[in-house]
Amino acid sequence: MTFIFNGRKYRSKKFPLLEYIFNKLTANGTKAIAENHTFTLADIAEAYTALSIKEPASISNTILDLTRKDGGIEARLPLSLIEYGYDLRKKTGTTQTGASYAGEFVYVGVGNALRSWHLWTEVPDRYIEVPNRIPERVKKFLSDDEGALFSVIDYCDVLSLALYGKDHLNTIIRVQNPMKWQPNEIDGLYFSDFKGQEILYPTEAKALSTGDDINLEQMIGAYNTIREKIPSIKVVPLGIQMIENGMRIGVFREESNHLEIDTYIQATFDPPIVSWQRRKRPSASSS
Repeated sequence: MTFIFNGRKYRSKKFPLLEYIFNKLTANGTKAIAENHTFTLADIAEAYTALSIKEPASISNTILDLTRKDGGIEARLPLSLIEYGYDLRKKTGTTQTGASYAGEFVYVGVGNALRSWHLWTEVPDRYIEVPNRIPERVKKFLSDDEGALFSVIDYCDVLSLALYGKDHLNTIIRVQNPMKWQPNEIDGLYFSDFKGQEILYPTEAKALSTGDDINLEQMIGAYNTIREKIPSIKVVPLGIQMIENGMRIGVFREESNHLEIDTYIQATFDPPIVSWQRRKRPSASSS
């Protein structure tokens, strides 16, 4: 699918906006090339106005929609910016003047791309079967979105079973979801004091309904936020992706300010969760 603007073809209707913002920040590619450039929601709003493109009801998802999953660098940026050696990532938080960040043009060098998304291996480290304890009277209302994922985790005590085993249930409990600790939003925050050690589990969750991939930059941002706020507590980041009648659970560790996976556990439910059926994933080129 292509979008035509001013006689030029783009893979996304958002690409002319990105060109406008990039040209503004780099004086049409003549200044500060090979440096990273952040931009705000106000910059996006300005681009909509300047290009006479109708602004959507909410512009806050403009960059998120381009970075939900790794569809390749050409699904995130127009070729004109790729040729300068840039990639795109979402950025959260606020500037010193209180403006809300939206994204960042990251210099990676021509021919390179960000590796912001976790790629699951074909074979997990282990499989677990989880007893389906979802109450019968609510099963028919259960969806396949992120909220449903957390409901199932809690109803079925999935994390205790996956991380500590069937002999140590109810050892990992939810604090809340989401947890909005600026500059990051954590999808779900869990806690354990098993054997006297307090651990926080910030959880990045992805659902079948969106088909999003686990974003490692969002995860390291959440990890760093907790480490800064509560330096005395152990933090174990989790990435959880819903699959048909199950979920992939990644247990991560921090290595030189990036995350590496320690353990990959694949959980399935017995009896199956009927509402968790695969649906057609959205195409990255339709953003």
